Amino acid sequence: MNKFFTYIILILALSSGLKAQQIATIAGIITDSVTQKPMDNVNIYILEAGIQKGVVSDKNGRFNLSVVANKNVEVTFSYSGYKHVREKFKLHNGERKEVHIVLTEDKINLPSVTIKTENYRNEGITKIEPEWAKNTAGPTSGIETIIKSIGEGTSSNNELSSQYSVRGGNYDENLVYVNDIEIFRPFLIRSGQQEGLSFVNSDMVSDISFSSGGFDAKYGDKMSSVLDIKYKKPQEFAGSASIGLLGGSLHMEGLIGNKISYQIGLRNKTNRWLLSKMDPDAYYDPVFYDIQTFITYDFNTKTSLSFLGNYAINNYKFIPRTKNIPFGSINEMYKLFVAFEGQEEDSFNSLFGALMLNHNPNKNLSLKFIASAFKTNESETYDIQGEYWLNEIGIGDTAGYNKGIGKYIEHARNKLQANIFNIEHKGIFSLSNGSLMWALKAQAEIIDDKQREWKLQDSAGYSIPYTLVEIGQDNDPAVPVLQNVFKSTNNIPSLRFSAFLQREWKFYFDKATMFLNTGIRSSLWTFNNEFLASPRASLSVKPLWKQDILFRVAAGIYQQSPFYREYRDYTGAINYDIKSQKSAHFVLSADWNFQLANRPFRFLSSLYYKYMWDLIPYNLDNVRIRYSAKNNAVGYAEGIDLRLFGQIIEGIDSWITMSVMETKEDIDGDNVGYIYRPTDQLFTMNISFEDYIPGMPYCRAYLNFGFGTGYPFAPDGTPRDDMHSLRPKYLRADIAFTFRIKDEQTKWANKTFLKVIKKIWLNFEWFNVFSNMNVVSYMWIKDIENNPHAVPNYLSPTQINVKLNFEF
Repeated sequence: MNKFFTYIILILALSSGLKAQQIATIAGIITDSVTQKPMDNVNIYILEAGIQKGVVSDKNGRFNLSVVANKNVEVTFSYSGYKHVREKFKLHNGERKEVHIVLTEDKINLPSVTIKTENYRNEGITKIEPEWAKNTAGPTSGIETIIKSIGEGTSSNNELSSQYSVRGGNYDENLVYVNDIEIFRPFLIRSGQQEGLSFVNSDMVSDISFSSGGFDAKYGDKMSSVLDIKYKKPQEFAGSASIGLLGGSLHMEGLIGNKISYQIGLRNKTNRWLLSKMDPDAYYDPVFYDIQTFITYDFNTKTSLSFLGNYAINNYKFIPRTKNIPFGSINEMYKLFVAFEGQEEDSFNSLFGALMLNHNPNKNLSLKFIASAFKTNESETYDIQGEYWLNEIGIGDTAGYNKGIGKYIEHARNKLQANIFNIEHKGIFSLSNGSLMWALKAQAEIIDDKQREWKLQDSAGYSIPYTLVEIGQDNDPAVPVLQNVFKSTNNIPSLRFSAFLQREWKFYFDKATMFLNTGIRSSLWTFNNEFLASPRASLSVKPLWKQDILFRVAAGIYQQSPFYREYRDYTGAINYDIKSQKSAHFVLSADWNFQLANRPFRFLSSLYYKYMWDLIPYNLDNVRIRYSAKNNAVGYAEGIDLRLFGQIIEGIDSWITMSVMETKEDIDGDNVGYIYRPTDQLFTMNISFEDYIPGMPYCRAYLNFGFGTGYPFAPDGTPRDDMHSLRPKYLRADIAFTFRIKDEQTKWANKTFLKVIKKIWLNFEWFNVFSNMNVVSYMWIKDIENNPHAVPNYLSPTQINVKLNFEF
């Protein structure tokens, strides 16, 4: 924490030493000449000494640009596919000039290497404002928290984890890209408590796109979703910092000369304050750090070289002491008391680096060459012994019948090292009626894994399970039987090759505009010599009605080639005959933009059906997925997603999403037919709402509400077809109250050292407002009769967090 204060003070000291100069402000709104609607992400910039400095318009088309006073300046307003507008100004010191800029579509130069932002509707993409991630309420704030809330068909019953399930898929079925590079998550993490920082640094992001399925061939072959992140290329010096009870961050960006732009971010996260409320008698020491940088060198206007790097240190230490848990139903209440010995120490450290060469030979052609490397070193070590007393509770919490006294020991020495190397070429060629995209990629993987894990459970001196003996019968002492024994050592090198070709068309008719997208992906994996071809297509139709409505239908094949955990079974053995899991997506959606009370709203609805084959069955425990490593199941997922997005409060975005879904699978040889998959969740609802006090816009409140029906579960070690019970429903609400202490219009701070800081705001966060005891998993205890009892592991209780934020 002290390091972050030092960083902040250093930045303030450096900034206050900058030469002061007289400035003026150009502000206003930018609209489209045809629709008359505000335009976001418009570039507004000036050139000073050959250096481009500027800002972009916000979601309401508004902008504020600071310029040098008493000097002629030319401001350029540019947006891909629109004619540039250039205006000259000469303003006095402190003067503020309001303008209204209207941009007109460029019919001649419409084909452009940069695809227009409006295309996200045609592609079934949800666009997310990076600013939303700064204001979201919850213990794991960031991009993933927004995805859980706004993504169609997206759910998560664990606020401690950044992982999410999409339309019945598991966490390994989600693609994440940062600047066109696929990002990998740790392999050995078992619980949300162990999770460190997500790779994506919210302070460095300029663009966020998300698709819940039916996405284009340009994305990969995962079966559920894709999150596509783009980092900023800054135009001027800026920065931000934050510090709170759950960690802190520091971010800086700017230019060096007229050719180099940079971003650097430092983050620290600690869940100690949060976890101590979950289990007050235990000792937690989670320490997570990372440093990330994005640097771009412009050789000229056509060619640039970028570097993206990340180094993450995630360490987790846990020493349990005692636990006293009441559980059960009204008719059958129990209390479990456990006294622990031992500890757990885990580490998940990773190093990532990528070079990206971009070259635009002409206005219609863009070429990109990428080389990247990812290395992760992970270890999971624990020896934990628990002595337990299981009692049935009588009336009035009085002591009842003793159901079992026993002991268990859990042991693990798991280590994994993974090295992943990629080289890739991507290209885009703009045509008169659309574009052509392609890519070629080669990936090398080296996985070294050593697994040593077992559990011993004993009840009243007997290793469970045990056999009753008759009185007087002479028997040798029973040999203890270990449970959940996993022992393996594996070294797996392999190569993957993939490619895609995609064509987009845009057609104009008298009564409608149509967008057609077709593409095909292919891949080859040397591990099993499996060759795959996956065709995909989508058609979007926008009738020329008074109402702005777009209809989209998408279909395609999505074949997910197994990664290491999918082809390693419960015991650690490798299946060298594993195949890709396969699915066929069918999506029908409608996207309606409309005005209500003179405020913009958007309503989206999607119907989908996914048929899946060659599935690899798995069990889900917290966030750990254990695969059977067998392609012996078929399945399906079907449902409907609804989202209403708009300005319930003028100028402020809020939304509500609802989903109804069912997913089942039929495992070959179990003779029970279709059973629910571990991620089946009948109904979910998420609400994100923002408001402010009338007359006090500097005080705002942000609400995050989530509800989901329970996931199916079964006793540990039992067959999947026993998964008939449901966990309790998930219900949670988090609220953040934001108090803006200073902004650029605050006059009282202009004569103090605070003038170098653009914004200061204080957040008070109230987690789990309803104090709902949400269950994330179960600890299974057996009594002497070998009956299993599901003892719930609860998530975080109600809690307060405080965070101070700066922008400079």
